[in-house]
Amino acid sequence: MRMLLCTGGSPHGQAALRFGAILVRGSAEPATLLGVAEHPEDRAGVERALREGEAWLAGAPVPRTLARARIKVRVGQAAEQILEEIASGEYDLVVVGTRGRHGITRFLLGSTAERITRQAEVPVLLVQGNFKAIERIVVCTAGGEPGLAATELAGRVARLARAHVTVLHVMSQLPGSVVPPHTSPFQVMPQTPAPHELSETEARDLDATAEQLMSSDTWEGKHLREALAILADMEVPAEARVRHGLVLDEIVDELREGDYALVVVGSRPVSGWMRFLLSDVSQQIIGCTDRPVLVARTG
Repeated sequence: MRMLLCTGGSPHGQAALRFGAILVRGSAEPATLLGVAEHPEDRAGVERALREGEAWLAGAPVPRTLARARIKVRVGQAAEQILEEIASGEYDLVVVGTRGRHGITRFLLGSTAERITRQAEVPVLLVQGNFKAIERIVVCTAGGEPGLAATELAGRVARLARAHVTVLHVMSQLPGSVVPPHTSPFQVMPQTPAPHELSETEARDLDATAEQLMSSDTWEGKHLREALAILADMEVPAEARVRHGLVLDEIVDELREGDYALVVVGSRPVSGWMRFLLSDVSQQIIGCTDRPVLVARTG
């Protein structure tokens, strides 16, 4: 996996290098460390930060360097420079740090990390918090091909870190037999009424465990079986979990209870003025957790 690790020398930028180094050490591909100095006079500090990142990649004290790492320095606005580097290279994953801004200002003002997540054509790993190992990964899937793509990406990362993957699906107030497969349950608001009275089978599906769903012919069960099959083919240890309730609340509770070092979510791009007012589940998770979040573009 060809990775681009980005920093501007700030604490959250260095956290991105340290976390990304865990994955790079498991990869056969050389990584690129990109330092972005906002002003020319900041270049020396950024270069020092990159040398520290080199040492983390090597898993050695700071004086040692790593020949496998490509070092690049750009000067200018961070998001623009990182996006230009992404466009000029062939990267499979971009790692950036984020302050984890919360509240409405996150939507009105935006941030470097969020702009990169919206515009990059490759998966973006947003690092927040301080994790020194990746043992458990959770991939949040709403079903369909986007969910399987996110699962496959989680598996690739898990192989690098030798981590365990949990495939998480949240059964909202409406089961998949009511919500069409092409409609994400994340798009169903809690107050949305069911279009018809639930049958006994549909009502039972709302309370089903992962094992019960996977033993049935529901589209949720088929999806979970397919997701686990993908991970099994990759020789990644995995399990499926199902929670019941409001999607975001259940994901946050799972993160709190599961001690995961990384969250993987799919994200559909949103354009126009609506992006300042609306947020998909990936942005909501970023704002509600202190864990690193890997955003997989699904459309």
